[in-house]
Amino acid sequence: MAKLPQVSGKDMGRVLARLGFHLADQKGSHMKFIRKFNNRKEIIIVPNHKVLRKGTMNNILKKIYLSIGELKKLL
Repeated sequence: MAKLPQVSGKDMGRVLARLGFHLADQKGSHMKFIRKFNNRKEIIIVPNHKVLRKGTMNNILKKIYLSIGELKKLL
């Protein structure tokens, strides 16, 4: 199992943008990214923190079906 890199909210936003998401809204420190995929709307909430926690990272990666290795390539 690969180790999760330390990623900021901005960096995660850039990764999501490369995957077709766009920033739809922001309330406080939480950014809302949306993309249409297979006639569905996918919504991901990312906190705009300096370093995202492991649990938050795992939840985001599971929702977008992205492995740690693929994440490292997109960074």
